[in-house]
Amino acid sequence: MKIITVEEHFMSKRVNDRIKEMMLKQGDVNLSMYNYVDNFVENSLITNLDEKRIAYMDKVGVDAQVVGYGNNPPMSISGHDAVELCRLANDELYEAIQKYPGRFYGYATIPVGEPKEAVKEIERCVKELGFVGVMVQGTYQGHFLDEKRFLPIFEKCAELDIPMYFHPGAVNDNVYNAYYKGDWSDNVTRTFSGYGLGWHYEVGVHIVRLILAGVLDRLPNLKIIIGHWGELMPYYFDRMDMGLNQFVTGLKHPISYYFKNNIYTNPSGMFFKDDMDFCLKTFGADHILWGQDFCYLNNEFVNTDNVKSFLEEYDIDKETKEKIAHGNAEKLFKI
Repeated sequence: MKIITVEEHFMSKRVNDRIKEMMLKQGDVNLSMYNYVDNFVENSLITNLDEKRIAYMDKVGVDAQVVGYGNNPPMSISGHDAVELCRLANDELYEAIQKYPGRFYGYATIPVGEPKEAVKEIERCVKELGFVGVMVQGTYQGHFLDEKRFLPIFEKCAELDIPMYFHPGAVNDNVYNAYYKGDWSDNVTRTFSGYGLGWHYEVGVHIVRLILAGVLDRLPNLKIIIGHWGELMPYYFDRMDMGLNQFVTGLKHPISYYFKNNIYTNPSGMFFKDDMDFCLKTFGADHILWGQDFCYLNNEFVNTDNVKSFLEEYDIDKETKEKIAHGNAEKLFKI
């Protein structure tokens, strides 16, 4: 069975080092997030798309990865620097993809804070570099992307018929302090606010904000991907349809309609049977993709080497299994 995974990552050491230099010049000594990439340099799993990654993919049965920038993306900075570093990151990803045709596909990294330039970069990445989507990480400097100034980004993705992947990012400092700090260690707070829970709530809220702002009514063919089995949202489809009904929102459809028609999800390495059972019922098989979240979850605590075997052993018919394994991705990304 062919496997295409759609939430996989790389990071550019050149881009990361440039951002650290900029922060030091600005007097910002809080470099902990930008030192994060250094944890992966030793084994080069995230900074290189090379024989080592290909060998791993072959070992676990992944035929192709759709790759986007990982933590600390250049989209998080502003001005000319953001434009330049996003372009550098995309060029670096493109060069790596060319070495292994059919094994890697790319999401564009865009300077979200400069919407006109972001639109230009999307156009370049799709038409010149052959990228198949856009990936954004979290909010932009604390701003959700439902603000009107960001609409041209969504319009360009809809025009080019490419999906936008909304990946988690660091939560706002005020939210971090109010919601996640407590009588526990800083490490627990970071995890609680991040992949332990907080990231996923924030992505879910982000998508509901886009729906409430009318972005999907305005752009009914826009396609969005969210990971981690829908970032908690499928469990509240009925509740949102009841509380945020069309009389309240003025939308053309119930909230769940947009999730089931415009939005796709994948496990992001969360290979849990109960979660998949529920999302098959709520999203439907046509809107489920497959994803490993490489290389973040392969460590001493979590191992996702069962990326293929989990799906092979899951009890659904062959046709549905093939859709989820590769068919839906091939259709969505046109690959």
